[in-house]
Amino acid sequence: MAPDQTLAYVQSITAERDPARASDIATAALAKGLRHPEIHIARARWLQLNDRNGEALDELKQAIALAPHDVEVLQAIGISQIRLGRSANAIAALDAAIRIAPANAQTHFLKGCAYSAAGEAAPALRAHERAIALQPNHANALAAAAAAGARSGEMARARKWAERALRSAPEHPTAAVALAMCDLHDKEFARAETGLRGLLSTLSTDDETRALALGLLGDALDGQDQPDQAFESYTAKNLILRNIYSARFGGASRLLNRMEQLISNMNEEPVVSSTPASSFRPPPRQHVFLLGFMRSGTTLLEQVLATHPDVETLEERETLANLFPPGRDKPERTGLQTADGIAQARETYWQRVRAFGAKPDDKVFIEKQPFNTLNFPLIAHLFPAAKIIFLVRDPRDVILSCFRRHLEVKPTTFELLNLADAARFYDRVMHFAMLCRSRLDLNLFECRYENIVSDFDSSIRAVCNYLEMPWTVSMRDFDRSARSRTIRSVSSNQVRQGLYPGGVGYWRRYERHLAPILPMLQPWVERFGYPVN
Repeated sequence: MAPDQTLAYVQSITAERDPARASDIATAALAKGLRHPEIHIARARWLQLNDRNGEALDELKQAIALAPHDVEVLQAIGISQIRLGRSANAIAALDAAIRIAPANAQTHFLKGCAYSAAGEAAPALRAHERAIALQPNHANALAAAAAAGARSGEMARARKWAERALRSAPEHPTAAVALAMCDLHDKEFARAETGLRGLLSTLSTDDETRALALGLLGDALDGQDQPDQAFESYTAKNLILRNIYSARFGGASRLLNRMEQLISNMNEEPVVSSTPASSFRPPPRQHVFLLGFMRSGTTLLEQVLATHPDVETLEERETLANLFPPGRDKPERTGLQTADGIAQARETYWQRVRAFGAKPDDKVFIEKQPFNTLNFPLIAHLFPAAKIIFLVRDPRDVILSCFRRHLEVKPTTFELLNLADAARFYDRVMHFAMLCRSRLDLNLFECRYENIVSDFDSSIRAVCNYLEMPWTVSMRDFDRSARSRTIRSVSSNQVRQGLYPGGVGYWRRYERHLAPILPMLQPWVERFGYPVN
């Protein structure tokens, strides 16, 4: 193609304001044999707008091959990687852009978004602060910093950033959400409601932002003693999320359906380790799994134990994923039945632990991941000497809390977006857990959330005795320590405020709404010894 024709195509692409039309021009140019970064950028932009991020990434890789130092292409790669759930890849691309143009505020903002997508609030906040330092009126960075600050418990700073963002962009949804989070933290429930209703009136689509705003509105209404209206708002939030994620996590392959297979496998015969406990010496002094159902107090106990000088904790990371082939729920049916397979799986596990930043050597190492409850057989197989702390809480409070909170949607939490599904899922998980406890050789200690809240010292002393470490009075100050720690759980701000006895028996406030599922939870209420009425 002649240079002047190439130039004409590129100019027409860059001048076109309609992304679809620009993509059509780019596609026509590509068919004529033109190779230019702008061709692939235009096609990628249209693909990104249509949520076809895998295809967009393919186009952007071709663009960066033609223009290795193009910062905008690297930024676009970062965006697609974030949307594909590949935060580490996104950060790598954005770091490359920062090396080329360190003062580009947009790149630092996008890097903060990548960290946020990975659940890393502290580095996200640092990246957004850098973007603001470079461009003080960057509304998106200000709003994102406000949201990250609110999640990290830095409410005063979050409020200032949110207000600055709203001065630059009066209807910025992220800033409005962050400001509502600050109001809720400060118990300014009426003010939060006013702001959230104003935000909802500007949102035209049922997306994640609308769902989040509805969940926060539920909290604002709950805080004003309006449980009926609050429940309606929580239900609307979850319906939106179910519609968004049903294609990915619903259908016949959903986790709720797979629970029956897990139970069936466990019923066939118990899984036992092929390696005696005495023959394996893990890096930590004590290896502990902190398990239970979500919203049962695992974050609270993990933060309490994290204050102990002998303890190293790791919170909610996927360390056990894919240690044996997909679709296999019993490790003895795989390569993990061999000594070499077991040794390799253990080495992979400890490599992951260290890659996530934990330093387990010579410590009491505690991994907190509630839904590793589903990995009981694998834990028994790989780590027969490990200790297990199993958290229990009133099932009615658990399900209500799961339904109310805005949890990251994945296969486990998708089941919690509908009350009946949540109760059924809880029933199946607990059935599986009790079956494992009866058939596997587990060193397990059951701990009750309500006892931690009502008799903190005695409960934590009992846990310390089980872990063979001394009680320390500093554990009472876990909330102060938690304020300086990165907490990935949705419970982070609550834990930073100390013990919360008001959460015990909170289900009664919503008893009328929970009535249809109470019979399903009743056996577990009785099994764990909670008052029936």
